[in-house]
Amino acid sequence: MRVSEQTREQIMAVLRRTTEATRKKDLDSIMALTDPDFRGIFTAADGKVIGRNACRRRLERGFAQVETIALDLSDVRIAAEGTVAWVMADMTCHFVVDGIPQTLDGRMTAVLRGTGHAWIFAQVHCSISAEGRSYPTD
Repeated sequence: MRVSEQTREQIMAVLRRTTEATRKKDLDSIMALTDPDFRGIFTAADGKVIGRNACRRRLERGFAQVETIALDLSDVRIAAEGTVAWVMADMTCHFVVDGIPQTLDGRMTAVLRGTGHAWIFAQVHCSISAEGRSYPTD
C-alpha cells in the first residue's frame, strides 16, 4: 500500500524519537510510543514480550547491560492503511560493554497503530543477521 507523505513523515518522526530515546536510554519516552497491548520479539532467548510493562522490563535489563547504545535504521520501508502502518528496516546497533565497542547488524519490522493523535508501536520484531546463512551453525 502506498502511504501519504504526511503519514510517512509522522512515522519517520516516531522512528527518530525511538532511536534518540534509545541513545539516551530514556525508557519513559520509549514507553510513551508503545501501545499498552504491545507485542514484541527481540533477540534474547527470553525476548518475547507481551504488554507495555514487559517491554519496559526487557529494555531496562538491556540498557543496564550496556554502557552506551545507539540504534541506526536504514532502508526504511513504510506502508499503511487507515490507522495501521507497517515498517521494515535494516538496523545497526552500536554499543559498548565492559569498555569494548561493538556493532551488530540486523533487521526490524514493526506495526504501528494510529490513535488519532499519534502513531504508537503495537508490535516490533528485531533480529540479528546470521552472516549470510539461512541456517547458522557454530
